[in-house]
Amino acid sequence: MTLKQFFQLAGGGLFSLLFYASPLHPLIKWPFVIFFALLGVALAFLPLEERPLEKWIIAFFRSVYSPTLFYWQKTEVAPIYFQEEAQVPEEKIISAGGEAGLKAYLASTQKSPFFEKLEEAEQGFLGKMNDLFGPGSAPSGEVKVASSPVSQPTAPSMKPLGGLNVSVEEKPTQPGAFAPEAKLSNVGQTMGSAGTLSGKGTHVQFSLGSAPPGPPSVANTVVGQILDTEGKIIEGAILEIRDAAGRPVRALKSNKLGHFLIVTPLQTGRYEIITEKDGFSFEPITFDALGEIIPPMQVTGKFIPKVVSVEAPEATVLPISK
Repeated sequence: MTLKQFFQLAGGGLFSLLFYASPLHPLIKWPFVIFFALLGVALAFLPLEERPLEKWIIAFFRSVYSPTLFYWQKTEVAPIYFQEEAQVPEEKIISAGGEAGLKAYLASTQKSPFFEKLEEAEQGFLGKMNDLFGPGSAPSGEVKVASSPVSQPTAPSMKPLGGLNVSVEEKPTQPGAFAPEAKLSNVGQTMGSAGTLSGKGTHVQFSLGSAPPGPPSVANTVVGQILDTEGKIIEGAILEIRDAAGRPVRALKSNKLGHFLIVTPLQTGRYEIITEKDGFSFEPITFDALGEIIPPMQVTGKFIPKVVSVEAPEATVLPISK
């Protein structure tokens, strides 16, 4: 029940109570008591066509007392449906002879000899320009050009050379003549698969066929590649970087080229890399992050062959009949 419904119900009950307590005759007051009680209940809980009863009562009295006859009266000014065009202001002439008087005044004024000389020089220059570009009589003589025959170049003819014997020797190609040579590239100071960062004079060589990673450009970031003992790429290996307390701080996975890298720099300290991959064994790598560029790392995994055990069938003992 809403607050509005409560007041409607309480109002109907209050009017019923007033008529019930009045000293009127029972035949007069009881109809009013029942009417106001039902009216309060209807106003609160009885809507008609999804509209409350008070809306119907207000609409009834409004339709009764509102005018029902309307008279049409033509308006004096027609309504404007479209925007009016802007009026162009007209030029107003102060006096009819103002322009002619101005020209006469300018013509009557005496000109200085300096400006007269300039105007005469200008007029003479313009006259010469008109004489140069004006219409004149063009020479009507025709010039005949004698056409000389054009000789077509003849194709050179091939003449056989006699008395020359040319012999061509065929040499068998060697199978290893065009074999590409495997090149090795040095990618700065790197780490091995086990141990700590190597010294300044050592370098780990990556094969060009394995697409070696480039050195990082941000300090305390790790870049490297995972290979097996034969130099083949190991894809999908899981790497976990742990701090000195053994807590994991990064988790990586090698891509199709065996590369792994981190973008967010590590805090200064000592870290350890643990690598896992089915069928391979890796040794942990320890390195120090000192706020400098960490050289690319190479993680080498050893292949572990799978041992397949075959159970021999149990021997059955047959009884020997005598």
